Amino acid sequence: MSDLMRVPCAFQGGKQRVAAQIADLLIEAAPGPYSQFYDLCCGSGAISIELVNRGVDPSRICMLDISSWGAFWSAIGSGKFNMDAFDKFLSELPADKRDLKIHMSSLATLPLFEYEAELYPILQACSFGGKQIWRKGKSWANACFRDYWEPTATSVRRSPANPMQPSPIELRRRVTALVNGMKGVTCFKTDIMTTLSDPLPNDAVVYVDPPYKSTTGYAFGFDVRSFIDRFRAVNQAPLFVSEGVPLNSKAELLNFGGAKGGISGIRKGKHQEWIARF
Repeated sequence: MSDLMRVPCAFQGGKQRVAAQIADLLIEAAPGPYSQFYDLCCGSGAISIELVNRGVDPSRICMLDISSWGAFWSAIGSGKFNMDAFDKFLSELPADKRDLKIHMSSLATLPLFEYEAELYPILQACSFGGKQIWRKGKSWANACFRDYWEPTATSVRRSPANPMQPSPIELRRRVTALVNGMKGVTCFKTDIMTTLSDPLPNDAVVYVDPPYKSTTGYAFGFDVRSFIDRFRAVNQAPLFVSEGVPLNSKAELLNFGGAKGGISGIRKGKHQEWIARF
């Protein structure tokens, strides 16, 4: 098994399939050997993880996300992620996968308490379709979980569909690797607009992965073009922005590798990933 770190779990809008291409652009744009990388709206952290896997020291990375991913990465980076609490949540998962949906649905109704960072990746790993689950006051919202599914005699798919992806064992392996490998990153659980209060260092490289226009299922959003204009007015650092459509004439269409596209070709389909530099 590869020693490279991976995102904790699938997340709708996550960039793990194009992270290598994005990291190439960010590293190439870095003005110096000690440039700071800003990963704004970082979500499951695919870009920051890719940078660290490439050898970038975690101390050179600043992450930001207003959702519970922000709480997770803040705990990871500061060394305050509570593995005992995380292991307790995992140990309480039912042995029978058929009971997992009911267990998770019940867990999501409990009042939110101090272990947001430790519980969130488990909830998200069980989310139907990888859709975002978010904190709403003292409770969880958009918490919709998968059923365990087994093939019938006429099913095209011949293997069961598990309600938790990855499995509890694999999730723990990934989180343990992140606890060890990502310690030292700085993460703020706050609104992205707070980054406009003061100019960033000129030798920084900034990446933003906002909720895409005309998509649904995210708790938080913002006017990306307004952000770009305000950012450029006060910052000299190169700014890269992802979207499902080209945001300027310099935007690049990223390639999806893997079984559905092949490493040398663009996956055919409606979904596209573009990255624009400003």
